[in-house]
Amino acid sequence: MKILSLLLALLLTVGAQAQSLSTGFVSNNGSGGVFMNLTPVAGPLEFTGFATQFSSAAGTPVSVEVWVRTGSYVGFTTSNTGWTLWQTVSGTSAGTLTNSAVFNLTLPVQLAAGQTMGIYLHAITVGGGIRYFGTGAGGHQTTFSNSDLTLFSDVSRTGAVSFAGTQFSPRTFAGTVTYNVVPEPATVFLLGVGGAFALFRWRKTARS
Repeated sequence: MKILSLLLALLLTVGAQAQSLSTGFVSNNGSGGVFMNLTPVAGPLEFTGFATQFSSAAGTPVSVEVWVRTGSYVGFTTSNTGWTLWQTVSGTSAGTLTNSAVFNLTLPVQLAAGQTMGIYLHAITVGGGIRYFGTGAGGHQTTFSNSDLTLFSDVSRTGAVSFAGTQFSPRTFAGTVTYNVVPEPATVFLLGVGGAFALFRWRKTARS
């Protein structure tokens, strides 16, 4: 039974491939919360966490609400109507110019292939708001992508209360999002068959 449990854990580890996408910005505005759209380029993904920059000094504890909605956030930034508070995560600020350690979600957000998911990150710690990039003059980059994921971000809100404060645009997420590549069902099946065969061979060898 222990061998079977270890095999199952191995299959899950192989199936979920940890990746990241960064905007590469050092923040120059803030602070409060910031919106982004996440859209898988090909197959399904899991949004698992983020690292960003905060207005509080390095070493200061901060808490961030993670809101989600199916579809783009554009046009839905002034009210929590249509949004779901996914969870509140806690971590530590690394300062205004340095990305924090990754804030990991205890329950990843599932991203269907080709479907946009709106994400709103808002720090609810007074004095510890999320900082972002943008001067209000426009012209800076708002879309980022790799072979797995496209990220779009151009709106922020100030203060320590989600959907409150003042809205600014363009303001772009400064930091990194982390995600897992979710294997296709056929791949999981083949991994399972291969693992079962390996377990059978191991047991046969152990008994001989």
